[in-house]
Amino acid sequence: MTELATKYNLIDEKPPFNAPLKAQYKQGFGFYTMRERLPIILTQVIDQLSKDKEQIATNFGGDTARDELKSAIGEISKLKYELQTDKDFKPIRSSVGDETLWNSFIEGLGEENSYYSACWLYAETYMYRRLNNIFENTTTLQKLDYFQQQKHKALTNSYDAMVAVVRSINAFNETNRSREEIGEFFRKLLKLNLWGNRCDLSISAGQDVKQDGDPFSLLDALDRCIVSDQTQAIWDCLVANAAESGVVEIINDNSGYELFTDLCLADFIIQHRIASKVCFNVKAIPWYISDVTPKDMQWTLDTLADNATQPLLAQFGERLKRHFQSGAFELRPVDNFWTSPYEFHRMADVAPSLYETLSHAALLIFKGDLNYRKLLGDFNFPYTTPFPDVLRGFLPTNLCTLRTVKADLICGMPEGLSEKLSKADPSWMVTGEYGVIQFASK
Repeated sequence: MTELATKYNLIDEKPPFNAPLKAQYKQGFGFYTMRERLPIILTQVIDQLSKDKEQIATNFGGDTARDELKSAIGEISKLKYELQTDKDFKPIRSSVGDETLWNSFIEGLGEENSYYSACWLYAETYMYRRLNNIFENTTTLQKLDYFQQQKHKALTNSYDAMVAVVRSINAFNETNRSREEIGEFFRKLLKLNLWGNRCDLSISAGQDVKQDGDPFSLLDALDRCIVSDQTQAIWDCLVANAAESGVVEIINDNSGYELFTDLCLADFIIQHRIASKVCFNVKAIPWYISDVTPKDMQWTLDTLADNATQPLLAQFGERLKRHFQSGAFELRPVDNFWTSPYEFHRMADVAPSLYETLSHAALLIFKGDLNYRKLLGDFNFPYTTPFPDVLRGFLPTNLCTLRTVKADLICGMPEGLSEKLSKADPSWMVTGEYGVIQFASK
């Protein structure tokens, strides 16, 4: 590994407890992300754009688009250089509505305002925001999703598994079920949804991901990998609070197979009157490679409903569309807070209207690793710290998190378990092999 010139001295240690995670700690996953993963991701964006330049020019405006694409590729190369040489964060130059929020945040960082000196959450989020900013400042490429191909493959590569899931759900729905049976199947769907989070393009650095086999058949064997499991508490909360008229808010993470599992869970909630409405909260711009945008949601629904080779998926897609048409499903208007650098405990001050909206739900379901990091604020709490304690007052209503562990922070673990897992596999926290389903009650 060649020597890296950084603003702050690198420290050859693990990130300390009771402090923010930072890339300057060479034995932390933040360092590996800045040093290896993010430059690879930017290189892959450049390669994909270069490969597809003629198609992009045709779709977005001919010669002007071609020229702007060439310029954008140059800007991405500059961004990669800034990242690799630990330059200070530059202001966001945009007119999409979040530039004041971002630039005041950057200004507030003081001296700790570069990729290795800032909190890892801030630095990684800033890189993805800067990447999209390049395209916002063109006239023809503002709506270009440079991660689109990977997201589409993450769905179409998983058709066999999706058919198996829909078949299992339909078989359950065909018979009258007791509340106890519905609760048991709901808890299975939560776990199915958890493991759908393994299909994460940002953790694979953009390499193709797929789910295969029959995911339901794997659930029992995977229970040993759930290191904190509060599925029963989540079900009890919904039984007590939703009362068939409540709202469940899903704060989405990845497109592809994971979004499919989100839609399966939401469909089950509506079909069995666990709540009257499920709302989806997605990202305004391409984000962390595979995160869901409104365009991704619509493409997923259309792709399922129009699937000529898989009748079960087509029927399921039509059912999902009917839920949106009836108002049982709602795609929330995109909120720039979800692509801001702010931790969730600052939401009430930074995005009070969003906080107010969420506070009326019976349950919030936060999906995936980035949402988990924002719940904890990328703060390295001791791993046994109870989940409600790490939220630092963020509790607009009952909330839970479904997250496969892909970053070296965690909470709510039983005493001694992290040491046991580290002894068996020192990298257990970044492989996605383990997961948590955690709950905090209002």
